[in-house]
Amino acid sequence: MTTLRSAAGQWQLNRYPVRSHDPLQAWDAADELLHDIIAQRDDQQPLLVNDQFGALLLPLAGLPVTSQADSYVSHCAWHANLASNQLPNTLQPLSPLDHAPAATDVVYLKIPKSQSLLEFQLAKLATELPPGTQLFAAAKSKLFTPAVRALFDQYCTGVDVSLIQRKCRTLSAKLTSTPIQTERFVSTWQVPEFNLTLQHHAGVFARNQLDIGARFMLSNMPPSGAECVIDLGCGNGVLGLRYAQLSPASQITWVDESFLAIASTRANIEQNLTGTTASTTAQYHAQVDDCLAKQDDHSCDLILCNPPFHQEHAVTEHIARQMFRDSKRVLRKNGELWVVANRHLPYYQPLKRLFKQVHQVAQNNKFVILKARG
Repeated sequence: MTTLRSAAGQWQLNRYPVRSHDPLQAWDAADELLHDIIAQRDDQQPLLVNDQFGALLLPLAGLPVTSQADSYVSHCAWHANLASNQLPNTLQPLSPLDHAPAATDVVYLKIPKSQSLLEFQLAKLATELPPGTQLFAAAKSKLFTPAVRALFDQYCTGVDVSLIQRKCRTLSAKLTSTPIQTERFVSTWQVPEFNLTLQHHAGVFARNQLDIGARFMLSNMPPSGAECVIDLGCGNGVLGLRYAQLSPASQITWVDESFLAIASTRANIEQNLTGTTASTTAQYHAQVDDCLAKQDDHSCDLILCNPPFHQEHAVTEHIARQMFRDSKRVLRKNGELWVVANRHLPYYQPLKRLFKQVHQVAQNNKFVILKARG
């Protein structure tokens, strides 16, 4: 475990899930700068936004605190770190699509990597909370671009940005009353060669065009006929949607750790798979998960995966490796994992350690598709 010491106190704080000898830290200097502010205030009903692993939650534990994040893994981390520190769990967790409590008296926000997600979050806050609600934000200094500052000016008043401290800045502002226009934050576009119409919520990967890795996989899909299929790390759900077109009898599950990705996928299932309703059909199901933690052992015949190699601002392969381990557990005998990835990523060896057979299905100048079996 790693110790977070700040002006607000001292706690043991881990990333989630816990890994031995993890080289990545569960907080950064921007969290510590917000702790300096928290330590000077007497908040009653704080709202936390984009608190990745609970660094902002721990000094506020015991209050009627609400925490909102797109990452299901973050939700898991909050509860795990409260428990490991033996702190009272009075937390109300929210997804980005849930309403913020009207009684919120202060917002602490970590600026996300996605500017579209930031605008969506600020617009929702300005719609749902009383005008004049205090907001504090923090991030690495490089994220305080003119465009980001303009967003805060659009949805807040009295915007004041600090000087750089430990390569980070804080921002203080008060929310204005700005009714949200929800249609602005859902983009829709066509993939005519595969007869698909894709809808995307703010912050979802490849929001405005088809990801080129996914496009390569769509042109090199596994044979139809698998009984049970999982689109792992599904994003907009495009791989599973294409397989459903090719194999109409297959039962397909879409899995992602992003609530907004799953909301996008559900909309895309209903849009593209005629006669289905994503919330009721037994054949098609989309859910948030930490990789495949909720899936039963030996329950699936085929897994399609376009793994991420970023976790917010951190570049890391550990999510892909966790996906591979979980896939090994969930696949039935002779089941297959199909992975599309950038050619420079070293995925062959970790797959080879887990599976008896690993073959290259296709490659181009940027991507490779690997099939693992056994």
